[in-house]
Amino acid sequence: MQNLKLKIRNLFRSRKINVFLLFFVLAFLILVLTKLSKVYTGTLSFKVKPKHVNATHVIVNTDKPALNITFETNGFNWLKYAITRPELDIDFEKDVSKKDSMLIWSVSKGYSNINNQFSIDKKIISINPDTLLFRFDVNDVKLVPVVLNIDIDYAQGFNTLDNIKTTPDSVKLIGPSTVLKKIKKIETQKLKLSNVKANIDQLVMLNLDSINDIKTNMKQVSLSINVSKFSEGIVELPIEIINIPAGKTINYFPKHVSLSYTTSLENYNNITSQDFKVICNYEDASEVSYLTPSVVKQPKDVKNIRLLQQKIEFIITE
Repeated sequence: MQNLKLKIRNLFRSRKINVFLLFFVLAFLILVLTKLSKVYTGTLSFKVKPKHVNATHVIVNTDKPALNITFETNGFNWLKYAITRPELDIDFEKDVSKKDSMLIWSVSKGYSNINNQFSIDKKIISINPDTLLFRFDVNDVKLVPVVLNIDIDYAQGFNTLDNIKTTPDSVKLIGPSTVLKKIKKIETQKLKLSNVKANIDQLVMLNLDSINDIKTNMKQVSLSINVSKFSEGIVELPIEIINIPAGKTINYFPKHVSLSYTTSLENYNNITSQDFKVICNYEDASEVSYLTPSVVKQPKDVKNIRLLQQKIEFIITE
């Protein structure tokens, strides 16, 4: 037994057997390459994928249509298709005609598009079936506003003069009219920003979990906020009384109120007391013994407006 093992070991160690195995492997590879280089004809089934479907059309086929394509190509390509097989695009914009509630694809219209999806070394012999039928339903289109769901906390002394909104500020929804009627807005996913002291420029995902039966042209929107260093300002403003009854005179105190506001440092020197106006409406004092001042004019580039005097005492003289 030991002698037999020794002879086998010596046989594999010999140069002759190594040369034989090398030539055997080379001959086998040449045979395989020769076979794969030859051209064969066969038929394969390819699933199709709708492309450029009208936004208001929804394909409702329960099964996925397929095309049986007979073509000539070399063995390398047949080997590739045995491993993986791509889906073929059906161009609904160019190659499909509409009849009643059906969209009809035909070889006569769609052959060129199918042929272009195969490389030049694949020659199509035939395509079956010669027509594909796609049932569809018609949906409505509705544009709804995007509502930003944001909790933003600026760092001390920082803020923005922007009206915070997204780009775009609305989203197109496609679906059954009965469902679309109930949708008034689309919120973004919750966004929390803390200690903000620099410009914001990022994408925010839309919250689409509650509209599973609805299609939309986007899943995210852009958010841009210009953040600036802010400073507080205070102005003294005269009070104007309106709607005083004829024949009556109002004596009130104080005659001026202080108003505080914040604005960006870049805009601070552009703000003056002339940009604001404060009034008291006498008609609002019918049930109380004081007047309430309110701001009826202010510049657009200020925030956090606050009147430091909330009650104006008055007496009536005939």
